[in-house]
Amino acid sequence: MTSAEELLTDVQTLRRRARRDRRASAFPLLLFGVLILAAPLCYVPMEPVELDFTSGVWYMDQIPEGPFPAFFGIGPFVAVKYPGLIGWYWFLVIVVGFVATAWWYRRRALRIGVETDTRAYLVSAGAALAGFLLGVPLLKELVPARNTLYSTPSTNLPILFGSAAVAAVVLFWATRRDRADILRAAGLLLGLLLATVAFAALGVYLIYGFSALLIVAAGLLVLAWLERSVLLGGIGVVFGAAALLANLYDIENLFYLLGWIPDQPQPLVLQQLLLPALVLLAGSAIVALSGRSAR
Repeated sequence: MTSAEELLTDVQTLRRRARRDRRASAFPLLLFGVLILAAPLCYVPMEPVELDFTSGVWYMDQIPEGPFPAFFGIGPFVAVKYPGLIGWYWFLVIVVGFVATAWWYRRRALRIGVETDTRAYLVSAGAALAGFLLGVPLLKELVPARNTLYSTPSTNLPILFGSAAVAAVVLFWATRRDRADILRAAGLLLGLLLATVAFAALGVYLIYGFSALLIVAAGLLVLAWLERSVLLGGIGVVFGAAALLANLYDIENLFYLLGWIPDQPQPLVLQQLLLPALVLLAGSAIVALSGRSAR
């Protein structure tokens, strides 16, 4: 007769095997890495314009604005011919990338019989996207022009960290198994609204136009939680740090020390995006190899 200890061991083995079979993050890591690495192709240089300082028309005034301001930044990246193409590209990277990831997990579930519920993954992307595209303009409208959120961190940072902390607590409370359906729904709605506010407050500082990287990072962390994968969580944290660096720091300064000093938008954008893209591509290879060795 099988002992209770042996039964417990068999159950734990089956749980570990099920968790391993649910992990399929190598594909989304590879997909987003390639899409990010291809983004500089959209930053087609703008034809030179003749500056007329006597008329009061400055170079920045002659640059057309495209859709999705969160995906179009300032600095050397604005001297491009098709700003609309840039905004639409980053928007489609998020929409197509997240939908393709959900499709991939569904396809894998039909093949091996173990499914990962990607609804939280898609909802997190929607909350981040709404925060950056809708929340940032709304916050700027609510704050007087002479007291902008960007220049007053004493106003914006409490909004950012406060809403993020409360959102985490509310979402954790709402996802407990013993919650009633109506309480769960109300908690999820409130948590997502607070998360959207947090992303909006963060988007105030992302003036380089690479907000999409933070949406991908948020999705990876949610996916790591769904898979219970420490490895994917570590990759998500490293990628998130690289995404923040690309959004807050002029990485051109680092490449300047190496002698790579471009003067066109495409190589400048490549310098900003190279590290985040390489983190995802390397993470995809590591996840794939670890999964193969585990099997």
